[in-house]
Amino acid sequence: MLKKTLIQNATIYDGTGAKPFKADVAVSGDVIERVGRIGAEEGYDEVINAEGLALSPGFINTHSHMELEILRDPALHQVVDQGITTEVLGQDGSSVAPLTDELVQELADNMAPLAGTIPTPYTWRSFADYMKTVEKMKPAARFVSLVGHGTIRMNVMGNDNRKPTPAEMQAMKNLLAKCMEEGARGMSLGLIYPPGSFAQTEELIELARVVAAYDGIIMVHMRNEKDKLLQSIDEMNTVVENSGVRLQISHHKALGYRNWGKVHQSLASIQAVRDKGFDVTLDQYPWTAACTGLKVCVPQWAYDGGEQGFQKRLTDPDVYEQILTETREEIAARGGADCIMLAAVATEEYAWMAGQKMDYISEKLGMDVGTATLHILQHEGPEVIAIYFSISEDDVTYVMQSDAHCVCTDGIVGAHPHPRAYASFPRFLGTYVREKKVMSLEEAIRHITSEPARRLRLWDRGLIREGMAADLVLFDPETINNANSYLEPTIPPVGIVGVWVLGERKVGN
Repeated sequence: MLKKTLIQNATIYDGTGAKPFKADVAVSGDVIERVGRIGAEEGYDEVINAEGLALSPGFINTHSHMELEILRDPALHQVVDQGITTEVLGQDGSSVAPLTDELVQELADNMAPLAGTIPTPYTWRSFADYMKTVEKMKPAARFVSLVGHGTIRMNVMGNDNRKPTPAEMQAMKNLLAKCMEEGARGMSLGLIYPPGSFAQTEELIELARVVAAYDGIIMVHMRNEKDKLLQSIDEMNTVVENSGVRLQISHHKALGYRNWGKVHQSLASIQAVRDKGFDVTLDQYPWTAACTGLKVCVPQWAYDGGEQGFQKRLTDPDVYEQILTETREEIAARGGADCIMLAAVATEEYAWMAGQKMDYISEKLGMDVGTATLHILQHEGPEVIAIYFSISEDDVTYVMQSDAHCVCTDGIVGAHPHPRAYASFPRFLGTYVREKKVMSLEEAIRHITSEPARRLRLWDRGLIREGMAADLVLFDPETINNANSYLEPTIPPVGIVGVWVLGERKVGN
């Protein structure tokens, strides 16, 4: 027998951006059966009085790093507790599949700063194998995945800093097409992360044409979000115009004080391409701090040959000095030592560093911040994750109001994670929509439901309509918000009353 649930007297935000309306919603099994005025006498297993509460489609997180967390803890409380019912994996050019036997450790090293680690070697090999592995875990949220360009490149070229040969280019295109056939929603680019950062624009265009042939989407961490933000936008516009691919700019922002305000120009450039008929969009986390590996402070050329190549270069005094000089420059561009906080390290010996800023850590180590950064990466390897306080609040609010906008968490889990992993969607609806009034609640719900569903071609979700998947969020519009902070990042959000994934209640039982 299918479980039947009735949610009565809710204020419905249906995902279209239309004005809300009062109605009941009946769920049968994993689908929405009826929307309207429905009597409770029809034999429901659960009847919920939602008077004074808002009911919306489940939130879709367009940028997630939960590839390995799904295997560690499939309950995914940090996901469903904030109303997310669909996660999009395989971001920033880094997916955990496909891979070969020889690549297992090398790929795990590349994934560590974004997705963390698991205690055993990766057992899957193809993209389809990984998706089946996740399905067997029965995670609390639904998931789809992109395939990472960096991962594709590693399979064909390793971590080499060079252009592909014609044969290698064809091999990458063939492997990408295979992953698309196996269910990838598109390809991600991580153009600050080796080996993806070694690719020239022509390579990206060639691969984008493959994605476009499948009506897939490219999601990109651009080559530069700091001084060369506008040039990076231009590069991606070139890729779009020469391939026809649909594109989403990941976590759009301008990093570093001297670049604040450039998002006005970057959004104008994006809009100009949209006006030509191309489908270019963006996502954003509603916070003023970024989060990624500490290794991004190191020049990309130092990672030619991967983690082993980097560690070897640190032992050459002349090369070390060049790496150190460029590392100091990058740290300064990101705001300096007091703007960088470590979120996760690899060893117990350095566990005290998690939650501390680099100015304090450097002082404790008796080193300048550049030397301390290289010391930590030499001692701890690629797993070190950092939070970078370098985004303007005015920029966050401005980007949010773009028609091209949707919300993401970019959530990376660690010993002291960024709070965005736990409460980005409630923060968007509470702090920015209710309190700052950046847009209406109905428009905000569209940004996090039907619009990302459209971009990902997830036609069974994102709307409250009869026959759609019963992915639903019941929340209090007067209280929904984040309750966490950078000091206490794992505190759950407030105002989420119930979350259903395919008709099964995950929150609020």
